[in-house]
Amino acid sequence: MKNFTLLLALCSTLHCFAQFEVNIIDLNTNDLVYDAVTDKIYASIPSSNGTNGNSIGIINLDTYELESTVFIGSEPSVLAISDNGQYIYSGFEGSATVRRFDVTNLTADIQFPLGSDSSTGSFFAEDIEVMPNNPTTIAISRKNIGFTPRHEGVAIYDNNIMRTNTTQDHTGSNKIEFTGVNSLLGYNNETTEFGIRTLSVNASGISENTVTNNILSGFGVDFIYNNNRVYATNGQILDVTTTPFSAGQFTGASGPVAYDEFLDKVCYATFNGSSAIRFQRYNPNNFLIEDDLVVNEATGESKSMITCGNGCYAFNSENNKVVIIRDTNLSVTDFTVDNTFKLYPNPTSNVVTIDVNNDIETIQLIDINGKLIKHMSGNHNNNTIDLTHLRSGLYLVKVVFHGGHTATKRITKS
Repeated sequence: MKNFTLLLALCSTLHCFAQFEVNIIDLNTNDLVYDAVTDKIYASIPSSNGTNGNSIGIINLDTYELESTVFIGSEPSVLAISDNGQYIYSGFEGSATVRRFDVTNLTADIQFPLGSDSSTGSFFAEDIEVMPNNPTTIAISRKNIGFTPRHEGVAIYDNNIMRTNTTQDHTGSNKIEFTGVNSLLGYNNETTEFGIRTLSVNASGISENTVTNNILSGFGVDFIYNNNRVYATNGQILDVTTTPFSAGQFTGASGPVAYDEFLDKVCYATFNGSSAIRFQRYNPNNFLIEDDLVVNEATGESKSMITCGNGCYAFNSENNKVVIIRDTNLSVTDFTVDNTFKLYPNPTSNVVTIDVNNDIETIQLIDINGKLIKHMSGNHNNNTIDLTHLRSGLYLVKVVFHGGHTATKRITKS
């Protein structure tokens, strides 16, 4: 079932009265991910949804409907998608395994166990992250069920084979995020140590480097990473360029968080104890709220929050709703009319040239899912990016000029 409404968000900036289109899908889900190549949302659907439960659900963003489901296993929970959109990895609450889903062929792929302990039993996936530029390598934060603490260490898997070295159990990284090909951040969200950890990956596995206590705090807190910043589900902001330190707070933010690479906004699906979830967008530079939209149809806490393309956001709620929000003030021209730089050839199957007339600081290549694929220093003359290794589809090239001005354009990898 689908509901359709148009709402207005009050705000305190030039985006005031920005219009949003809100679409509601009646569907019980645990987690959501977005694939830019297929332009679809993929959801983990538990058995309580009925006959199509225990599946990966595919949500069509043109019709705002669940178009199909594929059986994946017992009580699918956390999801992670590779940056090229090739694979989705699913953890489970009913099975001490992880299973891979092939997005292109819409089939359930390899499945493998996560180990066990003679005292605490089998290990389950608490968090999963796919290594950048490597769709077959993942990091898994493992947990036991029924004991405290639940943490059973972070492990690296290549396809279904675990690398030898893992991090310690008991006190470690319940939540993890890759910060580079061979580096991660972790956070202990179940004991009062509340440690932010830096982790390193090599051929033998994974090891813990540093721990910074009580910079981020809160039981059950999760976080995302973007460009040396941590944005936490309790609204805290950390700078992790070197030793982590508190950089600020988003007032009123409390819930799953996503970063909007198109507009440079931090987005929350906030639940503050009221009956409805609020969609909020914050400025990451001054930490002020810019949009605050009440979605009355979605009640209870939100489970996950994602971006799903230009001006598209999605979250799910405890009352079995998937909410898809479109910013109708945005269109495809928002990222093509800026003449401060040129891209050619476009489309391209290999190398794209960036032609600029001004001094620039950096160039970023971003997928439509909002993940940073490449970050490089720019120069005054021509710059190039090699797209050969990337999957066909739509990407963004973002140029940051001296003085802070940014411009973003689309590039199609053929």
